[in-house]
Amino acid sequence: MLYQAAVFLHILSAITWVGGTLFLVIVMVPLSRRETVASGRGLNLLRQAARRFVPVAWASIVVLAVTGVYLAWDHWGIRPDNFFTSGGHFISTLQAKTGLAVLVIGLSLFHDFLLGPLVVGQLEGPRGPGDPPAPTWGRRLLLVLARVNLLLVLIILFLAVSLTRP
Repeated sequence: MLYQAAVFLHILSAITWVGGTLFLVIVMVPLSRRETVASGRGLNLLRQAARRFVPVAWASIVVLAVTGVYLAWDHWGIRPDNFFTSGGHFISTLQAKTGLAVLVIGLSLFHDFLLGPLVVGQLEGPRGPGDPPAPTWGRRLLLVLARVNLLLVLIILFLAVSLTRP
């Protein structure tokens, strides 16, 4: 019963994280651009959506990590000694999935807590009549990081599926 609960939570968290990320990148970013041109409210719309999603995303990441470690340890008998020294399809795939997950978590930390607030502060800062427009490099970098993270998360999802059958 605990195994099924862990699998359920693992899948639900993956759906929440991947689905939310897809929604932000595919729906909210283009909508925000259109609204910025039409009414100037696009950045605010995207910022509000991201602020609501970030806690959900990080809760999903924590649940994924905890249930993933539990499943590997309890169900598959993976321990540090065989995780780092064993070969084979399953272990190699799990190592790749884990490595990409660590990379995604690092990129997400940078995106959500360092670069994101910096760029939003630049975009929302007070502007006088003769001030230059806010730099666009930060917005571009945020979007590139979001897309790279999305691609990496989709690769992790593919690897997870490939773990089900060698």
